[in-house]
Amino acid sequence: MIRGIDTLSGSFNVLTQKQRNLASNAANTQTPGYKAQQLVTSTTEAVDVHNYTRGVNADRRREIGSLVFGNQLDEAVRNFSAGGMQSTDSRTDVAVNGDAFFTVQSEAGEIFYTKNGNFSVNADGQLVTQEGYTVLGILENGGTAPITVGSDLEASFTIDANGFVYTNDQGPQFLYLTRFDEPEALTSEGGTLFSGGAGEPVGVGFTIHQGQLENSNVDMADVMTDMLQISREFEANQRVLQSMDETLKRATQEVGRT
Repeated sequence: MIRGIDTLSGSFNVLTQKQRNLASNAANTQTPGYKAQQLVTSTTEAVDVHNYTRGVNADRRREIGSLVFGNQLDEAVRNFSAGGMQSTDSRTDVAVNGDAFFTVQSEAGEIFYTKNGNFSVNADGQLVTQEGYTVLGILENGGTAPITVGSDLEASFTIDANGFVYTNDQGPQFLYLTRFDEPEALTSEGGTLFSGGAGEPVGVGFTIHQGQLENSNVDMADVMTDMLQISREFEANQRVLQSMDETLKRATQEVGRT
């Protein structure tokens, strides 16, 4: 009975985590550049089971075999497939057609990567993410610096298909794009930000679109299907829990009579 309760507890925990993950995906269907996350589960280690029903007196050990008592969470995996492109006509919205990421920097100097090109301009005239992180560009000497477009948004600045940023009062700047052979190795920092990974700067093979955004790649049809499946699994586990509760009540009543 204790094993059964532990199994149900673990099952409810796994289902709860899956439900939260699906809710997070659903909440980000309109977040530009968001990458859907999936939780990977596996069965727990098999346990050898036996009873004592062999022999004339039914008191000798009988090996029943191995049983698996439940599932466990293994890891969270991001789906890095591209989302669709959406035109916004906003000068500060930028999309990358390809698997490269924008490279951005926090005020503390931390480097992050994102597919969310829903940028704006800060008080210093720098292109920044929704978190306020500066969008980096690559300098001619190989160094990096924030992309500066000027604080006057009425002044024209353009970003061409190759990633060059042109303004009225300075020379061209080049967007710092980073590509990863194994994006799955990136660490999610929440929302659309990632860190780590073995990336390399890239400057060719990608097309930049100003005035467009890459949409979230969350498929709501899949989310709804998975939610329905989890709901059914919750109901099945609740029925088992109710059955165990009734069994315990009967056992308690029997003990009370003796």
